[in-house]
Amino acid sequence: MMQIRHVLCLALLALPVTAHAETLGELGSRLGRESSEAYQASRFSELSRDYFARLSRDPDATPTDNETAVTTGWILAIATDASPLCRQMAADLSEFLGSRMAILPPLQELPAADLDGIQNAIVLRESGGGDATVPASFTLRAGEKRIEVLGRDSEGLRDGVVKLVERMGLRQAPFLTRGEQVYRPRLAVRLGTTPWMGKMRDIVFMGYNAAFVSGGELYAFSQSDAIPELKARRTPGAIEALKASVAEAGKYGLKTYAQFGIREKFAKDDPIFQAHPDIRGALTWKADGDYTLCTEHPLVRQYLQESMADVFRAVPDLDGVTIIIGGESFYHCYMRPFGVEKGHTNCARCEALGPDTVVSNLCNGLAEAARKHNPNAEIIAWPYSAGHVWSSDMAQTGFIAKLKPGTAIFTEMEKDEIIPKPEGFTKSLWDYSIDLIGPGERAKQQIDACRKAGIPIYMKSEPDAVFEAPRLPHIPCMDRWLDRAEALAACGASGAWVFSGFHAVYGSSVTEAYKLVWTEPVPDREQVLQQFAARIAGPKAGPRLRTAWKKVSEAIPLSPELPSYYTGPYYLGPAHPMCADPNAKVPDLFKGYYLFLAEMTTSEGLKKHPTYVTSPTGNVPVFGKLYRQMEQLLAEAKHEIDAASADVPERCRVAFDAEASATRWFYHTARAEAHFYESCQLRDRLLALAAQPARTPEETAEAKDLYERWRLVLQDEKANAQEALPVAENDVRLDSYYGGDHSFSHTTDMLRAKLELIENELNVFLPSVAVKCGLST
Repeated sequence: MMQIRHVLCLALLALPVTAHAETLGELGSRLGRESSEAYQASRFSELSRDYFARLSRDPDATPTDNETAVTTGWILAIATDASPLCRQMAADLSEFLGSRMAILPPLQELPAADLDGIQNAIVLRESGGGDATVPASFTLRAGEKRIEVLGRDSEGLRDGVVKLVERMGLRQAPFLTRGEQVYRPRLAVRLGTTPWMGKMRDIVFMGYNAAFVSGGELYAFSQSDAIPELKARRTPGAIEALKASVAEAGKYGLKTYAQFGIREKFAKDDPIFQAHPDIRGALTWKADGDYTLCTEHPLVRQYLQESMADVFRAVPDLDGVTIIIGGESFYHCYMRPFGVEKGHTNCARCEALGPDTVVSNLCNGLAEAARKHNPNAEIIAWPYSAGHVWSSDMAQTGFIAKLKPGTAIFTEMEKDEIIPKPEGFTKSLWDYSIDLIGPGERAKQQIDACRKAGIPIYMKSEPDAVFEAPRLPHIPCMDRWLDRAEALAACGASGAWVFSGFHAVYGSSVTEAYKLVWTEPVPDREQVLQQFAARIAGPKAGPRLRTAWKKVSEAIPLSPELPSYYTGPYYLGPAHPMCADPNAKVPDLFKGYYLFLAEMTTSEGLKKHPTYVTSPTGNVPVFGKLYRQMEQLLAEAKHEIDAASADVPERCRVAFDAEASATRWFYHTARAEAHFYESCQLRDRLLALAAQPARTPEETAEAKDLYERWRLVLQDEKANAQEALPVAENDVRLDSYYGGDHSFSHTTDMLRAKLELIENELNVFLPSVAVKCGLST
């Protein structure tokens, strides 16, 4: 199944049954309000509203003989001519020390020459540190009565303050090991997104130096009059909002990128085609689908290029724009054309040119327009699913070769790879996964192609939405995430972009874990993971959390497949009905809305579909065994979490519970998957035996064994759902009502309905099968 979701607003979180149909706009407004209210009421929201909330001081910590401690009487010192960025970082450092480390050194501004000799001071400087040959490098220096953060430049000073906060946070005290260390960034561009309800500051202290800012449909931002009929699609204030976001990011010296699409297509009889019939491009998706505008028509080309120029004229500090040109979002005549084979289109004008030429012309034209107002601007083409939609080459090397200066490529670490498994099958990674660390072969080919073309390439990783368990706010397999962070730093890409395009960003631990290895020197892996676990769970419980991460990491390679989006037990987990009676009516609350299908037409996104399956997929016996093995490892992880809980200090409770909830739900999900796979196999064999007019003694004995096992499986799944219910009740992040690009019933409602179903299966349906098999009368 292809991804067709990125340009949908995260506010489209759910769609309840109403007396009248809502428009997408009305839906977005209502659900944006509902979701914000629900999340703000959750205690976990503090982790995304303020990065510092996850840090705390251990009241029992004492400095070693080799540590410098910031104590009462110290000051925080900057030069009187410090830049606005230095002043901002000083203010943030002061807030961290005061609110989280219980020490508030007053801020003093001194002439630069006077900074050299002061004692009992943390000194921030924008020069004199780092590696002179490496931009944004910095030095941390700790003497007996003095700590210095010395940047090679302003960006180095910023990142040095982030590193100081990181080290004190891991130490759980305002202590720093004595000595001097020069740090060098391993990636020039590290892009993150503002956590839900968070601030630009959160991006900075999570270790990123670039940010996504507001974006959307390019029509909304355009000021071009080339096609007058498109004026109605302008959104008042859109450019101003973008400008404000870029200015806010500029306070921290962050690079900024926006993402634009032209997803909203046109009906055959739209007035735009009555006025300009020649600009109609490809018919998309289905026989009665909508049409694109042909990007090879001079008028459309003029409109798009003027629109992009408008953006950079109004916001010249914007560094780049991302456009998805593979299978969704920024439409051209080779994207989803109806009734033709891959690599062809039903637009005669574009069919004569071929996809590589048409798509590269689009990108090159937009880049030329952008660079009229920002000579360094980039149009970053994301060929998501292009290999399935229009490209004959999964790596799009021919397309990349046609790109010109001002363009760049954005791609994924693992997508479209095939992983061979020891059990004799292969796992297809059609979307985001942490099973393959990466980069995959496709990504490697694209890196090489971009080097040959002389254009940048940015590599994507999405820790908040991984399809081994997509209902989780994050998968707490920290060992694998550090592997991924290391691979991103070492793969030769121009930068790493760590963000979610359709899943809420909760400010989870995995999102900040990347920074642990993104500067040189890289710390000892096990030591830093132990420190990280102790920071989250406290010194006593930390080792158990560390062990839980290991167990979850070990479970990931056992995941045998990435099923279809948000359907079945891998998504619903313990809320998924067991379907022991294949003819039983499943309540309507197990149907939901796949809003991302609005990519085809608006009406498609508002249809109700089953969220469950009645039978498992893949190599069922093998997959069932693997899910059972996953369950066993995750049970060990859950045991460590449960055992750790009593030793977690109150200051760490929210951060620990965020990890614990995700771990427990993953366990309950794997347990439900294992039960579903086994139950369906038992069901199918027993019903086949029951359908026979007579059975041999051996078949009757087989039926008895199967029946007894089936009852045990269903009883244990009943217990699984009961145990999972309080987990869901206490964590709004697990609620599939707030799905982002989809919306189902509330998870707790589905769990309760599933328990009613399984009660009937145990007490009514199973006994009826026993009778049919001759096991009882």
